[in-house]
Amino acid sequence: MSKKLYISLFFIATISILYTSCSTKTYLGRFIKWRASDIEDYKKFPKYKFEASSNPFYFFTKLDEKLNNIEVTNSKNEKVELLDILKNSGTTAFLVIKNDTLIFEKYLNGYQKNSINTSFSVAKSITSLITGVAIDEKLIQKVNDPVVKYIPELIGTDSRYKNVVISQLLDMRSGIQFKDHDLPWGDKPKAYYSPNLRERILELPLEYEPGIKFKYNSYNPILIGMIIEKVTRVPPAKYFEQKLWNELGMEYSGSWSLDSKESGMTKMESGLNIRAIDFAKFGRLLLNNGNWNGKQLISNNWLNYSFSISEEYKLSEYSNDLFYRNFWWIYANKKGTDYEIQSIAGTGHLGQYLFIYPKEKIIIVRMGKRNRNVDSWRTIFQEVVNKIDNNHAQ
Repeated sequence: MSKKLYISLFFIATISILYTSCSTKTYLGRFIKWRASDIEDYKKFPKYKFEASSNPFYFFTKLDEKLNNIEVTNSKNEKVELLDILKNSGTTAFLVIKNDTLIFEKYLNGYQKNSINTSFSVAKSITSLITGVAIDEKLIQKVNDPVVKYIPELIGTDSRYKNVVISQLLDMRSGIQFKDHDLPWGDKPKAYYSPNLRERILELPLEYEPGIKFKYNSYNPILIGMIIEKVTRVPPAKYFEQKLWNELGMEYSGSWSLDSKESGMTKMESGLNIRAIDFAKFGRLLLNNGNWNGKQLISNNWLNYSFSISEEYKLSEYSNDLFYRNFWWIYANKKGTDYEIQSIAGTGHLGQYLFIYPKEKIIIVRMGKRNRNVDSWRTIFQEVVNKIDNNHAQ
């Protein structure tokens, strides 16, 4: 047997022993065994479960089959029919709702209406809504409170935390370290797979001074979750259940993933697991300015603050009409001295999207296993919105 073969067999044996000995109760074990994240990760993590509503809300349904054949732009800049691109892009659900009426509804690639979809980073946007409720209830006194007012032990990690305020977490301008890569020592997998997120947060120094730079960072919503947990004295998932989930007439049960059974911290950055039709209800809540069938769940003050934009929040390196506020992506054009919002979006890994079009009163939900054959879902969504007859559902 050659030396190269011996080395190869030794390497394979070592990897096999390492794999079988790793426990998914540890970060490294999860990294090795679970590997790249996927849309069925909700099956791997422990979870806080939500029940379906005993009085569910249903959108009106008036499907327009002509929308199957409208032309949209694929990754080769070619015009193809919408239904074709949905079939060939890894899409699992695609919903279009206008004026409370479901006008387009497709479930593909082995998924049905009752199939669970995980949010990935759309959960960050929902975390913003929960934060607003906590501020409305004066549990968090104000959005510019210092973070150390609620988590004082951060001072022991880096004294500069005394300068970090809650609004900077929400706007991704906290300055907290985030090594943005997928290698084992990177913060993308650590924020996702760490079995004790509270401990992980307390290990993080500031990378740069707070407030000076936008940097997308999954630790920010996790730290927001720690603050919510501190002020409400319940898991953030339970607070969400009490204040929003139970009010929105959810048709199906759902869950929010936890970092581990032992820690029980809600994965605020990624882990909301529900059906596509129930994701759409957060869009309806925004279109109705935080009011749900006559009950004000989130104040106008919070939503106005969330979607108030200026040059300070523009992300010109991504797009000249893109802004980021309060864990939401906002597309807007300048009108005189003000801005007109075109769309508000929660977006997640592998192409999870909740897009809200305030002017047109349209909600689009796209969930998927991957992002094949598409460069810009935002372009496709806008093409769909442009083609929708303004008389739909009126």
